[in-house]
Amino acid sequence: MKIGEAQKAYRQQISLLRGQKRDFVKQREENRKKLEEARKKSEEQGVIFEFSEAYLEREKELQEKIDELSGQINKNEKTLDELIEQEAGIFNSVVAEQQGDAWKEYGEEMAKCLEIARRISRGDRVPAQDEKKLMDFNMDIYKMAKEMAAMNMEGEHKEWDSLWGEEEEKEYADPFEESQNAETNVEMPEGMEAEASGDAAAPSE
Repeated sequence: MKIGEAQKAYRQQISLLRGQKRDFVKQREENRKKLEEARKKSEEQGVIFEFSEAYLEREKELQEKIDELSGQINKNEKTLDELIEQEAGIFNSVVAEQQGDAWKEYGEEMAKCLEIARRISRGDRVPAQDEKKLMDFNMDIYKMAKEMAAMNMEGEHKEWDSLWGEEEEKEYADPFEESQNAETNVEMPEGMEAEASGDAAAPSE
């Protein structure tokens, strides 16, 4: 299962469990309200109020349900936190790799531009595209190389081929998509496995 799919499933499950918990809390409050009303009525009638076993049993039952759901919510929230950490780790790894590639490319570009400056300063001829690369990289270095070239007009000068071949723009993957689509060993939330298997087994119309 992909990390993004797992996060979606756990968020849905947590939302469902929280809704169920709210319902049981509401029922517990209603049960307590009825118990309080019964107590007040007994006092008004001047009789000794005794806790009804039905009220107490219902209170216990509802509290158990609330505690159970709280435990399930905490468990699913912990798993969701783990999935978010997995996603962040993969995202940062992809970004770091892309930044490393960018620095490597920058270093290679700088080395080529400095070589072009060296060639120009000796009075050698370089392709126009290489001159433009140097101008774009650092205009001050380009001007300095040209000034030195003017002082080195005499003697033999080489003609160089371009240091750049046909350039293809490198495309980088979206770190968010990469981290969302990475596989995780986290299983579906409890209760959703049956739904998933039921959907898979349902005949197509």
